[in-house]
Amino acid sequence: MKNYFLALLLLFSMALNAQQTMSVDQVKSQWQNRSLKSDVENPNILQFVQIFQKAFPTYSGGELIQFSKSPKPYENNDKIVDLKNGYILYSEDDPDSDNDEQLQACVWRRTNGHRLVAVNLHRFSNEVDVTCFYDFNPQTKTLTPEKNLSQLFTPSFPGYRYRVFLPQNGKNLEIQEDFGYISITHNYSWDGMKPVNPQITIDHYNNFKAVYEERLFFAKEHPLAEYALVDVDKDGFPEIWLRSADKDYQCVFAVRLTCDYIGGQDDRTSLSFYKNAVCSSGNCGTGCMASVYYLVKESTFGSTLREQSEYDMQADEYGPSTYKLDDRELSRSEGEKMIRAFGEELTMNPRWIKLSR
Repeated sequence: MKNYFLALLLLFSMALNAQQTMSVDQVKSQWQNRSLKSDVENPNILQFVQIFQKAFPTYSGGELIQFSKSPKPYENNDKIVDLKNGYILYSEDDPDSDNDEQLQACVWRRTNGHRLVAVNLHRFSNEVDVTCFYDFNPQTKTLTPEKNLSQLFTPSFPGYRYRVFLPQNGKNLEIQEDFGYISITHNYSWDGMKPVNPQITIDHYNNFKAVYEERLFFAKEHPLAEYALVDVDKDGFPEIWLRSADKDYQCVFAVRLTCDYIGGQDDRTSLSFYKNAVCSSGNCGTGCMASVYYLVKESTFGSTLREQSEYDMQADEYGPSTYKLDDRELSRSEGEKMIRAFGEELTMNPRWIKLSR
């Protein structure tokens, strides 16, 4: 009977602790509304995290503090307490653990004598990420939320697909977005007061550049300057749309699995979007006009439908269109039916972002 009551007491204690632990969503909704106080004038990064944990108790924060008390704290890819560089990381490395939460924290010295403290919480399942920024004033020993820095980063595509990497060495903050074949990295430099001026690079950029210059005439004279992410087939996963600074040269790629060209625009052709298709239309040679539809399904390039017509010199007009699906000739009725299924041309108004290379 005694063991039974001890077990109940243990379960009650565990339930109470679980209730007192805040989720990443709760921290994200509350951190900007509360200043925090320190008992010391010059806290180290662990003490900053302890202050944060007292106000916003999370599972990872509690585990980190317990880990920091171990007689011989060690450093690996999952658990780091680096007081010298002002950096902390705690991520559960137990494959049997139900916890899917990671905590990072770092501190920068500001030119005004204050410090900027960042605490990042990341949840892997039903992904949520929040970085809480605080200005620490050593005179008042107060951590004040830096609300303006909550808007430091806007994802390239709506919804979650990014990770924050706070600096352990150096001062640059890095944010990485992952979209299947590619990752987009935003590298923020430090201006003495805050992270600024993100340099944006795309993984496998040289592959895109090579295909762009091969497919489009005179593309080398119109280097790619900016990108946008668009969802052609409305499946929640984006395709990447790149263009030159003058906007005259453009190309689109499916990137879920690999780098698949699905349409482009140069001084001979124009680009348009339809339901489940991207179209390049224009001149295909002397007396030749063509529209090439690149079909997209589940964010993957499927087939090309080509509609082409030749100029009839005797009739002084373009002749009837011919249709081909990949290498298979289609009848006129089959080709027209497929094109009708695309519906009206779609208007795309994405957020364009400048590339750093």
